[in-house]
Amino acid sequence: MKYVVAAFYKFTPFPNYEAMKEPLLCFMKQKEIKGTIILASEGINGTICGEQENLSFFTGQLQQYPGLETLGLKISYSEFNPFDKSKVKLRKEIVTLGIGDIDPNSIHNTHVEPKEWNQLISDPKVLVIDTRNDYEVKLGSFKGAINPQTENFRDFPEFVEQYLSQHKDKKIAMFCTGGIRCEKSTAYLKKIGFENVFQLNGGILNYLETIPKEESLWEGTCFVFDNRVAVDSDLHGLEVGSIDREWKNKNRKGHTVSEESNVE
Repeated sequence: MKYVVAAFYKFTPFPNYEAMKEPLLCFMKQKEIKGTIILASEGINGTICGEQENLSFFTGQLQQYPGLETLGLKISYSEFNPFDKSKVKLRKEIVTLGIGDIDPNSIHNTHVEPKEWNQLISDPKVLVIDTRNDYEVKLGSFKGAINPQTENFRDFPEFVEQYLSQHKDKKIAMFCTGGIRCEKSTAYLKKIGFENVFQLNGGILNYLETIPKEESLWEGTCFVFDNRVAVDSDLHGLEVGSIDREWKNKNRKGHTVSEESNVE
């Protein structure tokens, strides 16, 4: 594969995040790195793509910033660069839940590694929640997962109020594309009184990278916020035409990288 796609996020204080924009954008263009990086006072969120050498150098430099030393990368592949431009955006949140004062760093989230995930979600007493949007879920999800049928992540609190609020005594397992939406949603649930909340560490992308096909409980493909539309269980972008073009145009219209995923 010629191109490598790196997805990442980190909740870490960035009091001077505005000053990071131009240097990062300039460096992206110098190294021919395309994609989107979102900066906010609460951290960083991005999905970028480039040739292996350039991407490795860029992400290495990114990890030199204070607070990003342990920045993890979720890697996938593409035969073409799925992004058209290099972008660095400033936002109030790196993933928009729309509820202030939700700080994942201040609440201990319980992360479940992919190797333990199958056992957790196979328990019939566990509520498995797909925190992604409805148009993403339609392409694939974990067997038996509940689809909140949201149009965007800001709708998730309404789903919690209408459905989950009556299940505070239940064990809840949540997942998303790369992990960032689960960081926010798990912190939100714990803040309003849920105790037994678990999240898939690294999200679907980490699960697909870690778990062999024959052991996987994932069904379908995984939606991504770029021109690949989705990746398969080998984390390869699907071939052009393998997803109905009308579906793509209808369901991706108006949705941007900032919904998630890195940029979940």
